[in-house]
Amino acid sequence: MDAQPISRNLSAGTEIPRRRLVLVEDDWCTHDALRKILDRRGWEVQSAMTVSGGLALLDGKPDALILDLMLPDGDGLAVLRRAREEFPEIRIAVTTGIEDHERLEQIRQLQPDALLRKPLELNDLLRVIETERPA
Repeated sequence: MDAQPISRNLSAGTEIPRRRLVLVEDDWCTHDALRKILDRRGWEVQSAMTVSGGLALLDGKPDALILDLMLPDGDGLAVLRRAREEFPEIRIAVTTGIEDHERLEQIRQLQPDALLRKPLELNDLLRVIETERPA
């Protein structure tokens, strides 16, 4: 049996597995802030700042993915494409500052649960990743 990170439900005195989230973001301030917030909300956060790092973290199935598209080693679409192909049930929030409508349509065709514009509204992001994906 694999060891899973756990969090304690203090009111019930029980332990529950933590949900796993992959965060792919190259802006250090955003990356650090999201990691801290998500950790406090009970997520096991694994993070990368590159496409190659994000792809490597998909080797274990996450429950959610927060993905920036403009990364130093390439286009985050590769991570989005693989995540959707291999794990259609996970929640995916794409974050971007892209303004190009044609490019945004390419992203939408890969069916992220949300395409969020930067600067991010934290409540919108949390609503996306913490809501069950329809079957």
